[in-house]
Amino acid sequence: MKHRMPSLLGSYSRMLLPRRGLARDERVPYLALDSHLLRFDLRQLNAYRRHFSLDPDIGVPLLYPQVSALPLHLRLLSRSRMPLSVLGLIHLRNHIQRYRMLEENQRMQMECRILTSRRSALGMEVDVATEIWCDDLLYWQSISTYLRRGDFLDPQAEPDPLPDRALWQTLDAPATDGAEWSVPKTAGWRYAGLSGDFNPLHLSRLVASRFGFERPFVHGMWELGRSLQEHRLGESVRLDAHFKAPLALGSVVRESRRRRGSREQWALLPVEGGPPVLLAQLDAAPTGAMR
Repeated sequence: MKHRMPSLLGSYSRMLLPRRGLARDERVPYLALDSHLLRFDLRQLNAYRRHFSLDPDIGVPLLYPQVSALPLHLRLLSRSRMPLSVLGLIHLRNHIQRYRMLEENQRMQMECRILTSRRSALGMEVDVATEIWCDDLLYWQSISTYLRRGDFLDPQAEPDPLPDRALWQTLDAPATDGAEWSVPKTAGWRYAGLSGDFNPLHLSRLVASRFGFERPFVHGMWELGRSLQEHRLGESVRLDAHFKAPLALGSVVRESRRRRGSREQWALLPVEGGPPVLLAQLDAAPTGAMR
């Protein structure tokens, strides 16, 4: 069992190595990392709280463990056995469930593994699972889906079905307008410095255009964190998010929300019109474990 996170610099170096690609009938291998016995980096945690104006008295923020797990995700996805290049990967969906509140000085065991992959009309999706255990109890878990854009489907082949966790019904409740806010043009670099995620799609117009995007766009976990900024969450909570389209730096969005019982759904919509860039669902009383 390791007591330190993998080096981000080492992972970024591995990303530059050429990859062989996937054969038509091949899947991404099931890879896992050794358990890591850790404590949160308090400097990074407090910087995250300040960035999103979060109360330090409410424990570790719901999304912060995802930020903390980034070195594990990058080391896993940059392993020599991974046939796909990490460069240009897009964070497509995220599912998080908290079972118990994490405290900032708590010693924890963090585990990370690739669950599965699937072919879609947009490319290859890869699911990465992260779990945090303390004293043999599961406190927090997430399943992050990353997309490698490209043609991975045989002619006439149907895309692989999505898992149930990626599908939910719109609540039967009226939509209400929420806050309207802008994405700072500096959000890409600020979040990179905060999280260690220096994906050039969020930083460089040149690189973004090379991968088919007009402008660099903010990290999905930044927009999700910004949309949760006014929430004071309970201990047990489930959050599902679809990052539907890139949210360009400098954009202005408005929130549209629905609520019924313990569930709330919201969309982030460009103020100039168009489809949502984010769909999210929060369940303040989840039943059962995430699958």
